[in-house]
Amino acid sequence: MKLTAEEVISDLLKDKNMNLMRGDSDEFSFGRIPFNIPALDNLTGGGIPKKRMTLLYGPTNVGKSYLASQVVANAQQQGGTAAWIDTELSWDSKWVTKCGIDATNVLVAQPTSGEEAMDTTRELMRAGVDVIVLDSIAGLVPTAVHEEDFSYNPMAWQARFVNTSLPRILPNLKNGTAFIAINQVRSSMGPVALDAMPGGLAQSFFAHFLLQVRRSGWIKEGTQNVGFDMEIRLRKSKVGGENWNSAVVPFRVEGGIDIVESYIREGIQNKLISQAGAWYTYKDQKAMGLNGVRKLFTDQEELFKALQNELAS
Repeated sequence: MKLTAEEVISDLLKDKNMNLMRGDSDEFSFGRIPFNIPALDNLTGGGIPKKRMTLLYGPTNVGKSYLASQVVANAQQQGGTAAWIDTELSWDSKWVTKCGIDATNVLVAQPTSGEEAMDTTRELMRAGVDVIVLDSIAGLVPTAVHEEDFSYNPMAWQARFVNTSLPRILPNLKNGTAFIAINQVRSSMGPVALDAMPGGLAQSFFAHFLLQVRRSGWIKEGTQNVGFDMEIRLRKSKVGGENWNSAVVPFRVEGGIDIVESYIREGIQNKLISQAGAWYTYKDQKAMGLNGVRKLFTDQEELFKALQNELAS
């Protein structure tokens, strides 16, 4: 007598050696850590996913580490744990505190080799740390290269190391970690300049979320550059979001992402704030120019909260 589909499934689930689960099992569900910035949360479907790897990449000095710091800060506000693997020896407790991170409650490692960095990352994942930032892949140097003479430079050594290391640590994501790896782009040598990342192509293959960060324009006050428009493009997603779309947020050098202006831009886009020439109107309040609107919401906290609530609904 032939078994029914349910009987076959039930029998197979009893075999613990096969590690099988039903497709709707809660084991496959994952949470997210929000940016708390409307444009970015809309782009990513609610924030950076847990149990997954996110790759943040782009040229130098465009805000990649700052974006990662916002995820860490928001994870802490949710009562979560965080760790930062600093392969570039660039950890600055004063800077991260300014970004909103509670530096006292972040575990920081400055590994002396790529193997040590990956071993530490794997153990943190096994312990169920909520968010781990690897800053950066470009700083991963295997022991075999460290211990040789400076003239020793085997071809693609970093790409081979990343390619063999990532599949060893990623199965531990099931413990609930949001793993954020940061990398820079380099211009390739040849007749055509192409953006390439240290560490080879494997990182893009293994990442579930691929976020490209770049500068798309300057923010000026008078003749002085005080910040820039940070463009974040979702280049790959296995966890939802607006794939291949992008979000542009204002980044000020002295204060990071301008939350107030971000909401103002969203309000204009969603027609909650109307514009007539140089004048902007929200409810019964008027202001001239974007700087005037920004001052309006900065001075009136209740008005700004009303805009936030409207955009959240």
